[in-house]
Amino acid sequence: VYLDNSSGIFDEFLEEDEESDEVSVARKITQAGSSMYKFQGTNCKKSKIDDIANKASIDPEGYHFVRQGKVTEIVEQSDTERRKVIDELSGVAKFDERKEEAEEELEKVEDKLQEQEIKLNEKREHLKKLKEEKELAKQYRELEQRKEKLEASKLEVRKRALSNQLANINTDTSEKKERLEEVDKELEELDQEIDNKQDRIEEIEEQMGGNNDIQHLENRIEKKKGKIENKRDKVEDLEETIKELQQMQSRKNTGSRAVDSVLSLNKDGVYGAFQDLISAEDRFGIAMETAAGGHMNDLVVKDKDVAMECINYLKRENIGRARTLPMDKIKDRSKSAKSQMAKKKKGVIGYATELVNYDNKYEKAVNHVFSDTLIAEDLDSVKNIDGVRVVTLDGDVMSRGGSMTGGKKKSRKKKSKKLSQNLDPEKKKEKKKEVEKEIESLQKDIAELKQMKERKKEEQGSDEELRNEKNEIRDKLKDEREKRQELYSEQQKLKTKIDDVGSKKANLKAELENVKDDLEEHDYDEDELKLEASPEDLKKKKKKILRKQNSMGPVNMRAIKEYKEKKEELDEFQEQVSEIRQEKLEIEDMIDEIDQKKRNCFMETLEQIQESFGRIFTELFEGGEAKLVLEDDDIEKGLKIRGKPPGKEPHIIQALSGGEKTMTAIAFIFAILEYEESPFYIMDEIDAALDKSNSKKLSELLKDYADENQFIVISHNEITVRHAERAYGVTMQDGVTKMRSVELEA
Repeated sequence: VYLDNSSGIFDEFLEEDEESDEVSVARKITQAGSSMYKFQGTNCKKSKIDDIANKASIDPEGYHFVRQGKVTEIVEQSDTERRKVIDELSGVAKFDERKEEAEEELEKVEDKLQEQEIKLNEKREHLKKLKEEKELAKQYRELEQRKEKLEASKLEVRKRALSNQLANINTDTSEKKERLEEVDKELEELDQEIDNKQDRIEEIEEQMGGNNDIQHLENRIEKKKGKIENKRDKVEDLEETIKELQQMQSRKNTGSRAVDSVLSLNKDGVYGAFQDLISAEDRFGIAMETAAGGHMNDLVVKDKDVAMECINYLKRENIGRARTLPMDKIKDRSKSAKSQMAKKKKGVIGYATELVNYDNKYEKAVNHVFSDTLIAEDLDSVKNIDGVRVVTLDGDVMSRGGSMTGGKKKSRKKKSKKLSQNLDPEKKKEKKKEVEKEIESLQKDIAELKQMKERKKEEQGSDEELRNEKNEIRDKLKDEREKRQELYSEQQKLKTKIDDVGSKKANLKAELENVKDDLEEHDYDEDELKLEASPEDLKKKKKKILRKQNSMGPVNMRAIKEYKEKKEELDEFQEQVSEIRQEKLEIEDMIDEIDQKKRNCFMETLEQIQESFGRIFTELFEGGEAKLVLEDDDIEKGLKIRGKPPGKEPHIIQALSGGEKTMTAIAFIFAILEYEESPFYIMDEIDAALDKSNSKKLSELLKDYADENQFIVISHNEITVRHAERAYGVTMQDGVTKMRSVELEA
């Protein structure tokens, strides 16, 4: 076979330097049945011949080669087999492959979806049960919160009661100390007055016994000098007292007497008073003292055992009370989210814990005392902050509940000064000055007595007048001594009462601090608490809550957190299942799309073949019409050939006469050839069953097609041979097939 290569389509099969406008392929079959293949006269492999045939659009299995019996096969084949011919021509097999792959993938996705939906239902059931447990836990937690709130209310009510008691005690103590001060002053004045009167009596007696005796004057002068010495001794005593008071005041600044007593033991595990373990800039002093509350004198100790030893020591020695901070019992306190936000506000300097200096070993104690208290410039800068305790540089306080305490620092200082005035070294200094003035007065008296010696002769008073003056002074002296005794009694009573009240005050303060510490752990605003209720009412309500909690039975408190986690897991799992469902829909859509593309491709091929088939049928039958009918319009069902020769009713191909069947099948074959064009066609005895009339029609049809294509027809039909352009006879001589050209009549 020679193939046109003018376009160079077969150049890839030629040798590197070979050029040719045509190429030849050949197959030689031996008597033994084996085959030899040649390209351009040179032996080659069958695969090369197959590649060349494929390049030339020659398919030995296609309709380019119409085998002997093909016409009969088309007539007799089933509708489904006939439809498969269109399948093959349209190339829909690729869609079937893609659909099969998609259906396999769909099956996997459906299996996975079924498995995941089972798991999803299990998770839903578990979550449903967990939700019930969560609701029970929430009820229990709400009851617990109500119980804590009641406890906080109880503590707040107690705190207020203690605060009121302390306020009353402070007022009472202040009044008693003020009165004690007045009594002390009155006693001092009375003592001075009594001394003066006694001195005057002595002077009168001396005058009456001998006013002009110079020796008496000298005795008086010596007596005055003795008084001066006594006053000087008093000055020395005052100086010593001032020194001691200053030392006491220094000790007061670093802790109470009880704290000092414990510290003096130098006991292991006692670190010191809290105020001695921290330091801060001067400008933060008032703020830190206020922020610490009553904790400045707290004893910081190693553990609970050391704390108990200190307390037992104070009880045993009856020294006083002191609060301890055992490091092993102090809980870590984290800064609240609200305080962290408030810290960023303008005017807020920082956490109190950040503005003091201390050894890292005392960090827990510092955090316990100051917690998340913030230090600010003033109250104006923090008025919009809530839920956080803030202390200003002036000692003003804004509580977590938003209440503000301010404008009292000076009055507190004044009251503190007034309460401790009897131990004020400055007061003693004033007293010292008074004594020094008395010394000066005595020195003046001595000078006057000395002058009296010079004028004694001229001065001599009446004894009667002196006696009257003496009696009058004695009467007054008696009254003043009685009054002094009354004042002494009052003084002792006041001191006793002040001591008693001081002890009671210390106990109340200790209890108040404990209540405040307990209250701080609850962290409620005052507005949230039931402060109008009595302690008994609060106790009853708490018991009622406890009964409700006990009636609930075992409660899984982890269910709240666990439900949230499992709900998130379920949501995530549902999303995964939704994705699988979506994937399933997408695959189903893809299968539908493949089916649609397959149908479009099939129908496009069928319509082209249908158009050609109808036209060729009409041409062969010189009229009539024929159709290719798809069963139920379904490309997966059969394809019928329905023909209507001229003057007859339409019938399927099987119901036509023999000649009609053959001609209809030939029309179908040629319709296929038109669709699947090839450079040449080979037909083996396609006209075997035709009469002369139909053979002529076929020959004329072949002649029309031969204008564009080459047809090699194997035939024993004389009419067909006559219509050929060239004919070859095939004979066998000595077992060898030979071909020879046959001359055709013009």
